[in-house]
Amino acid sequence: MLPKPDDIIDRDEEWQILNRFAKTSPSGRPGSSVAAWTGRRRAGKSYLLRRFTKATNGFYFQADLEETLPRAQQRFRDELAVYDPSLAVDLSALPIAANDTWDRLLEFAMNATFRRREGRDVPPVVIDEFPYLLRDTPHLPSIAKAIYDSHMFPPGEIAPPGLRIRYYDRVIEGCLMLCGSAVSVIHELGHGSRPLFGRLTFRMTMTPFDHVDMARFWGIEDRRVAFTLFAVLGGAPGYMEALVKHAGSPVPQTMEELDAWISKAFLRPRPDFFTDAEIDHLLREDPRIRDKDIYRQAMKAISEGATTLAKIGGVIGRPKDETDAIVARLVAMRYVDERRDLLRPRDYLFRMNDPIIRFHHAVVSSRMHDLARGMTTPEDAWRDAQHSFRSQVIGPAFEQIATWSAFRLLYDRADLGSDGWTLVPDQANRTTHEVDYIGLAHNTSARPKGSTITVIGETKATGRPRGLKDLERLRHIRALLAKDHDAANAVLAIFSMHGFSDHLREAAKEAPGEIMLFDLDDVYEYRKPSF
Repeated sequence: MLPKPDDIIDRDEEWQILNRFAKTSPSGRPGSSVAAWTGRRRAGKSYLLRRFTKATNGFYFQADLEETLPRAQQRFRDELAVYDPSLAVDLSALPIAANDTWDRLLEFAMNATFRRREGRDVPPVVIDEFPYLLRDTPHLPSIAKAIYDSHMFPPGEIAPPGLRIRYYDRVIEGCLMLCGSAVSVIHELGHGSRPLFGRLTFRMTMTPFDHVDMARFWGIEDRRVAFTLFAVLGGAPGYMEALVKHAGSPVPQTMEELDAWISKAFLRPRPDFFTDAEIDHLLREDPRIRDKDIYRQAMKAISEGATTLAKIGGVIGRPKDETDAIVARLVAMRYVDERRDLLRPRDYLFRMNDPIIRFHHAVVSSRMHDLARGMTTPEDAWRDAQHSFRSQVIGPAFEQIATWSAFRLLYDRADLGSDGWTLVPDQANRTTHEVDYIGLAHNTSARPKGSTITVIGETKATGRPRGLKDLERLRHIRALLAKDHDAANAVLAIFSMHGFSDHLREAAKEAPGEIMLFDLDDVYEYRKPSF
């Protein structure tokens, strides 16, 4: 297997998958492989694919949303001629914007890379930002299907009735990777009604770094600084270079430096507001989105606490069917998370999954007007935003990393087969408790009654140590759950960003099998950084 370069952090699984893909079939049969690769904007997928394509001597082409069809095909032709100069004459004779131009271009590219194979190793053809090409050529997936299917009809064999013969008078070999940031578009390539259904070798969704690898990537040792920056940006590595230039200063290493850095990077009104421009770019990733404003309104509503379709629809003023379609697209794009109740899977809430959008609506959006007109300074705006920043940005981010880490931190201390969150009704007090973390035993299934609950957890990022009241609340919730479930012996886990009171620590020492406390260091030490 081709070794992963030392400077690529994490991505071990992705690198192995790419290595397995870029090979001829183990069966020895001729033919092509087609795969789909996606991930949100700035997750690092293009960087990884470029590095792999270069390492394997493959051909990489990145589409541009602003390009016309003739310009895109011309550029593909020119770049392929540079990749394989022996094709220059044939490529120059190829007409641009003809019905079969993309078909011929892809065939040339596949043949060119396949000629460079060594043993079973085949350099891939990688088309990045593939969804941009679908605007002018929506039948491109059918062309990819025809390339895959060519091995089924060897040269000279008569194609079945109804098939275009020219697609099947050849055998095309090689590896074709279709990539893009429009997650929903790439995922749909393999759906049952689509041409590539049953033909994709795999569909890979590349996720951003978690908080541990993000800290290593940015080179930040102070965990509070690393977490605060993670709460703002998430683990998308593509933000670092852009924001270091935007801020005009190095990566912050202290909280004081971070405050100044955020003010300069995010709250400077000129040349533009970074997060506002970024949201516009995020929505452009899916070429099917026409009315960006309604999607912006929906994301704002969710960021500010509208967690059900009815509430979101009420804020944006759209009927349920329209609201459902808008939110479904945001979920498919991975900007909104549909959170299913572990014990009642039919119940779910929506939550903004993209940290940069959360940050924009909590901190930047309401202050843009005053900043743009010089009515306040970036520093004052940042100080003024601290309350909303803590509640709408820090709180959800800490809950996210704590629940990510919980399974590994608790696995050796409790019987854990699955985990999630749940709502627990409290009829006596006429309220409902949202439980941040709940773990079930291996031998049980999630259901409204009769599950074996082994862990009940709470995450808190508020700026004070957690105390005995938090323990009392969890014990009360455990008693409520025990009415319908086997929960009497569930471990009570408290995750706190700002530590614990002496009284709570003493209680945990006296009942080590019942009470478990985890702070920010624990959440960062749940595993070692990936190299």
